Amino acid sequence: MEEGRDYTPEEFEAMFASQEGSNRNEEVEQGEEEEEAGGSKPSGKVSYVWKYYEKVPVPNKPRHFRCVCTVCRDIKKIMKSYAWSIGTGFGSMSRHLMNDHGITASGVGSQTQTQLSGFMSEQAGGGKPFFYSQKNMIDHMATFVNLEELPFTYGESVNLENFNRLALQPSYSHVNRHTLKDRTMEQYKEQKKELIAYFANFDGRVALTSDTWTSKQNNPFMCVTVHWIDNDFFLQKRIIAFDIMEEKHTGYNIYLRLKKTLDKFNLTKKLFSISFDNASANTKCIDYVLQMDDLLLNGDLVHVRCCAHIINLSAQEGLAFLAPLLEPIKTCINWTRNARSMKTQWKTLCDKHGLRNKQWGTDCATRWNSTYKLIKQALRYKNVLTEFYNSHQRDEDAMIDNSMWTIAANIYAKDKGESSSSSSVTTKSARFDDQLHSILFRRTQSSSSSTSTLATKELDDYLTHGVDTNDTDFNILLWWKARSIQFPLLSKIARDVLVVPASTVASESAFSAGGRVLDDKRSRLAPPTVKMCVCKRDWDLAKIRRQGAKEFDPLEADEIVATDASSGN
Repeated sequence: MEEGRDYTPEEFEAMFASQEGSNRNEEVEQGEEEEEAGGSKPSGKVSYVWKYYEKVPVPNKPRHFRCVCTVCRDIKKIMKSYAWSIGTGFGSMSRHLMNDHGITASGVGSQTQTQLSGFMSEQAGGGKPFFYSQKNMIDHMATFVNLEELPFTYGESVNLENFNRLALQPSYSHVNRHTLKDRTMEQYKEQKKELIAYFANFDGRVALTSDTWTSKQNNPFMCVTVHWIDNDFFLQKRIIAFDIMEEKHTGYNIYLRLKKTLDKFNLTKKLFSISFDNASANTKCIDYVLQMDDLLLNGDLVHVRCCAHIINLSAQEGLAFLAPLLEPIKTCINWTRNARSMKTQWKTLCDKHGLRNKQWGTDCATRWNSTYKLIKQALRYKNVLTEFYNSHQRDEDAMIDNSMWTIAANIYAKDKGESSSSSSVTTKSARFDDQLHSILFRRTQSSSSSTSTLATKELDDYLTHGVDTNDTDFNILLWWKARSIQFPLLSKIARDVLVVPASTVASESAFSAGGRVLDDKRSRLAPPTVKMCVCKRDWDLAKIRRQGAKEFDPLEADEIVATDASSGN
């Protein structure tokens, strides 16, 4: 028995064009009479496979046929065929039916046949037919398991196998963890090749964000995320590196890692900017990056400092000054949270003041807004907290009073800042105009003088007309897309400039995903496997535009799922 071969309908016509149709039909009928007995007396029992195959005689070879799968031919529009001769078996044909279409001998005339008939009728009515394939199922399970951050042993679950067989697909068979991991790796490599090929033909500039992170297993990882705006003016993001970094985190070593990643993905000559936090090693890395070729404006725009990091440093500096003033309130909250033996008394006090039973969170040092949220919530419960906390304090000096709450309320109060002055806006606008002229010059310096003149005229027209931003639904990317013909060069520059991220949040998000991948149940995953899981999950989410989906935030858990026993929730 030969393995299955795919033919186009034209190849089949050419192969058997010389044979008369009448002779072919005669040989087919003869084959049907002798198929089970190998040319001897027929047994009267016909195999189920012939319900799904059509025998086509091979010219000049009596008793030899090419058996065409009618399911592939009629539904998938491909000619899947197998060589068969009278007196031989048809194991390859039956395996094809089972693996690619979910059709088995036990299913004929009952569930499988019913499913097949239903799907065929769906196609006739305009629907898309579905045929179960174990291989196809493994492909989708590999994607699903990685997206949901499940262990590879998920496919070996006996309960999952029973559920699928009883409720969904009787032909389902469990998937070995090694099979699932290997298929995930194959998909990752295929997607990586596609991404490298895409960037090789990409005609714009990209922005990078990068940071380092240490896992619970004390393994240091370096993440590199690339950002760009595609030709359809959609903002895109991909994690292209999530590698263990065992060498010292010096500026030069970080630069070598970045350079290797840029070279691998064909991005070395397409770099616009890199967003880093304020670590000294990152600043030193930029010194080496500035020595690279093909940087715009000699690299003046390449270094972008993470604004979130700067804001956090400023906020922490202010909170350090305010710490003595907020310490009594934070001490009261921490004591209340840890007073587990007095939960009933706390709930009674909450009911007395008409408040729900509050579950207090913690103040996170790396999230300055957590202090803000904590004080905001405490002010609502100040009477309950004061009564509950003071009733268990013997030292009067340790008690809290209204003056402390007044200080907390003043700190929480928001200041209403005035908008920037017109002179400041004018100055910034003029500086930006100069930068646009510089970028335009760099874009056109290798072109003819006529091209340079047209580019300058294009910029002047843009600055003259201005932009009407009174529309509440204004989308700057859609605006540039709609005017890409009017401003062909400026629209390309807009794609380069507007993609620059103001923070390294993208890398921090990747580290959160890495922390979930390397949880307590999968702490032994090898670094290449971690990289595969983190990168592929990000790429799969990008396909369905779900990268920006909000993850569950434990700091906000008390606002989302805090339960009140009296409410019955």
